[in-house]
Amino acid sequence: MKNKLLCCILTFTLCTPLMAFDHTYAKYQSVLDKYVQNGQVDYAALKSDRAALDSFVTSCGGVPFEHYQAFTKSEKLSFMINLYNAATMQLLIDHWPVASIQDIGGFFSSPWNKKFITLFGHTVSLGQIEHDILRADFDDPRIHFAIVCGSEGCPVLPEEAFTDRNLNGQLAGAEEKFLTERPTENRFENGELHLSPIFKWYREDFNNEEGIRTLLQLYYPEITKDTRINYTDYDWSVNERQPGDTLKSSDGK
Repeated sequence: MKNKLLCCILTFTLCTPLMAFDHTYAKYQSVLDKYVQNGQVDYAALKSDRAALDSFVTSCGGVPFEHYQAFTKSEKLSFMINLYNAATMQLLIDHWPVASIQDIGGFFSSPWNKKFITLFGHTVSLGQIEHDILRADFDDPRIHFAIVCGSEGCPVLPEEAFTDRNLNGQLAGAEEKFLTERPTENRFENGELHLSPIFKWYREDFNNEEGIRTLLQLYYPEITKDTRINYTDYDWSVNERQPGDTLKSSDGK
């Protein structure tokens, strides 16, 4: 698939000196340690202590395109997944309090089309990162288990930043967790598959229904080529940590 966004960037971005980028993602990890637990985010507290999150997103925006092009494939993918998830949290706290990310935007716009992320000298949207980069460049459907739109129906927001060294295991773990530990969204019951609408929206990324069944057979061997697929309702309510949830200590535990 031709990458329109990156082609545009490559054509118009001026050459800039390479700069170092922290592949340990320390700033982003500090946010996850402090404010994310079991996929739930303390957005209210994060809004009042957002310096590390903003600094991380800004540092991603400072990476020149030429530098990014020199990354390995796993470095690129880790970079983009972390940026997407961090920018989603940033978007939510920019408009906090909201009941759903869908409340952000107007009648003729959506939060995924809102351009607020600096990337390679351009201002881009979450949708552009997802469709023009992540889906277009990497051809790995596990991406859909790793990027999180700030909703209860999403895969669980990981408490560890994605890294190039651990990426394959992290993606495999995100897939297994979403497919086996989220019965409201995904389950095999009474001979039928009940799956998240993510599989309907992005069925071509999973090689359509045949590929979806093949994937789910890894977890539910009883599935056959004739197994019926039903789609569950998507819960768009924000993945907010609720009052009374155990708070993390200053060291993230």
